[in-house]
Amino acid sequence: MKKITVYLGLIIILYSCANPNRELKKERVNILEVNQMYMERIDLSFRDTTYIPIYSEIYVQDEVRKLGLTSTISIRNTSIKDTIFLEDINHYNAQGKLIHKYLDNILFLTPMQSIQYIIKKRDVEKGMESSFIVIWGANSSEVKPIFQGIMISAYGRHGVSILTEGVSISSTTFK
Repeated sequence: MKKITVYLGLIIILYSCANPNRELKKERVNILEVNQMYMERIDLSFRDTTYIPIYSEIYVQDEVRKLGLTSTISIRNTSIKDTIFLEDINHYNAQGKLIHKYLDNILFLTPMQSIQYIIKKRDVEKGMESSFIVIWGANSSEVKPIFQGIMISAYGRHGVSILTEGVSISSTTFK
């Protein structure tokens, strides 16, 4: 009787861990490519350029061993009333060479909206260090979006995470 109870318990546990929603296994798509609102041109009263550092690898134990990192760029509109307009999202390698331009038109983020872009762990073309430059604007200089780089990986039984904050490198207010 005890064996039947144990087997029945194992079956219940295994069944409860199964994923009944097969839709979750679909491949994810780049959020910059779908469901976003674009426009050709807009006159704004405030423009800024933000620099976001990214690390695709870090040294582990010595200068020979490296740990690959999966990186995510996160851009968050923190305003509850103003829209921000992203004019350029450009990715540069460690030598300063433009390796990818993500926008052809202006992408806008409505109040409290956010976007993310994932750089795969084994994307070695970018080099150990790379950076993003985001040119954005708004109709108010009071808008303070958050620009972050989030890098994660695992090393043995240890998780590694790094967070970088975007830094304004040029801002202009128009009257």
